[in-house]
Amino acid sequence: MEAALISVAFVLILLGCAFVFLPGLPGPIVAWAGPFVYFAFSKAPPEEALPFIGAGTLVASGILALLALAFDFLSSWWGAAKFGATWRGGIGALVGAIAGPVVFSPLGGFIGMLIGLAVGPIVGALVGELLGGRGWREGARAGWGTLIGALAATAVKLLYCTGVFAWMLAATLADLL
Repeated sequence: MEAALISVAFVLILLGCAFVFLPGLPGPIVAWAGPFVYFAFSKAPPEEALPFIGAGTLVASGILALLALAFDFLSSWWGAAKFGATWRGGIGALVGAIAGPVVFSPLGGFIGMLIGLAVGPIVGALVGELLGGRGWREGARAGWGTLIGALAATAVKLLYCTGVFAWMLAATLADLL
């Protein structure tokens, strides 16, 4: 039973790591669900359960997962705003970050989604600025800021998910030793 729970935990963590590259998907939450599933369903007595995985660490890591997810939703808008976008550019960037991977996925599955992740926010910010009456230059600048924000969010989510993977791996190895 314990081995199955540990396996499920690692599958959830790896799935969360894969979700990191798609905007709006809760990769950090899915990764956090791995240790949570182990903790919630393990029947092992505390002295035989995996070390480092307890209620306190789960609450702390859950809060970090929510913060990473919030940063994901706000980063494209923040990046566009830092580069001079209006609210229309920010909304366009957010729509582009969600629509880009969907639109580009037929071009090559996961690779198409990654291309859409890079192109969607830029095009969305540009279109939002153009619809707001601003020029190409301002729109392109807003698009660039959006891309920087999206890349920052991806880095934060990836850092969180690899941290959860390392946490679960350390707990598993410590249990074996």
